[in-house]
Amino acid sequence: MSLGLGSAVLAAALAACGGGGDTSATMASSTPTAAAASVTLQTYITDNLTSDYAKVWVSIQRIVATAADGTEAVLLDASAEPVVVDLASLASVGELVSSATVPVGVWTGVKVTLSNAVQLVSLDGASTTEAKFAASGDTYDWTVRGVTLDTATAAQLVLDFDLQHFSYSATTGLVTPDVKVPSTSSAFGKFVRQQGRVHGTVSAVDATAGTLTITDARLGSVVVTLASDAVITNASTGATMTLAEIAAGATVRVKGTVTPGATTDDPVTVTATLVQVEAASSASTATTVVVRGTGTVVSLSGTTLTLALTEASFLPSSATLVLDLASARYAHGTAADLVAGATVNFRGKLSGSGSSSSVSASMIDVEGASSATERARHGSDSTAATLATLAGTVGTVAGDGTFTATVAASSAARAVAAGTYTVDPSGAVWRAGSASCLVAGASVRATGTLADTTFTAKTIEVPGCSGTTRRSVAGRRR
Repeated sequence: MSLGLGSAVLAAALAACGGGGDTSATMASSTPTAAAASVTLQTYITDNLTSDYAKVWVSIQRIVATAADGTEAVLLDASAEPVVVDLASLASVGELVSSATVPVGVWTGVKVTLSNAVQLVSLDGASTTEAKFAASGDTYDWTVRGVTLDTATAAQLVLDFDLQHFSYSATTGLVTPDVKVPSTSSAFGKFVRQQGRVHGTVSAVDATAGTLTITDARLGSVVVTLASDAVITNASTGATMTLAEIAAGATVRVKGTVTPGATTDDPVTVTATLVQVEAASSASTATTVVVRGTGTVVSLSGTTLTLALTEASFLPSSATLVLDLASARYAHGTAADLVAGATVNFRGKLSGSGSSSSVSASMIDVEGASSATERARHGSDSTAATLATLAGTVGTVAGDGTFTATVAASSAARAVAAGTYTVDPSGAVWRAGSASCLVAGASVRATGTLADTTFTAKTIEVPGCSGTTRRSVAGRRR
């Protein structure tokens, strides 16, 4: 039985070197050596749309590059805390999962170690199939040979987890993978955005610039820039903090959009809307595990929220998850913003197992909604602080970046009424595309707040457009 999915891509992109080149190029003769100069390699994962299954959950433990002479370079070691990902959710998205220093030379293969568990969620979300890659063992090694990654001249490696050609046997319960190596430039050209999750120790705070420098075990040194409506919270108490209150040495966790560095001296930059400052003991206890995730609202009944999961730090056993909001604090939004279809990030304690598992949420973050500070700023004008959604067509684009959007009639929750609006994108986080995608006739979607006919966007996406403002990973040279 074919899984009938698109292609999931794992791309290793050098920050310092460039070049791309087709994978059919003749392999160079040199191999990496310890004495050779080193470069920084960033590893991304991505995927395309699905057709047979709504979600394909896997856990990535290790990624290792191999040379013809047997030399190995570890690009990712997440054995202790695997990277859990729904491959189907990364449609045209590159997720940064590691940054590693490797010797200059030619790498001819890549070995990916996965946890021996695959979860396939049906299109309607009604059933979840628990499958494996191998009949026995806790892990499964996926080796791709015939690769040509010359880090002296070329900087990108794309592994195509070709889900369209995966097969699943209901008789054995096993999934058989298929992996290809496509053209790097074409793979990166399909990224409409790059995202990353940063978890590490603060090495520097620049309150004037509004940035944090974080040392992450997987991503190296990362500069985190705060979005215009970013919120900093104490993960244990839920209290709001200022950037100046974060001390060097603090442990923080953020998620945001990624801009790759152009050189080895230019670190990755992540633009975040939420920064969580963690206590050293907040990760887990003997009986509870703190988990994080993202999903879209299915329903809300009292303090019980049901989400359709799109991201999680654990391997979920079904398409939906129940959250208890009785003790939750809100980084952005309120309970009134938890309407069907709204995107929600959460943190909390996981209890139960299988289909009976649930999360007691300690933090809720409604994407696109206003923070408490912004709601207080609006005072009694509650409509200006209420989450709204806009889906329309771009009209004219002004020199200051604002643009008009015409909306047809819509029945979606919190959707603005039909009409023409002026959209202010100055403080928005781009979920797909960039400002260069805003041309007359383009489709645009946004979340934010509405006052009269002015829509202040918090998130924007132009479906299918990658834009030109992010630094290109193709064609660089050392």
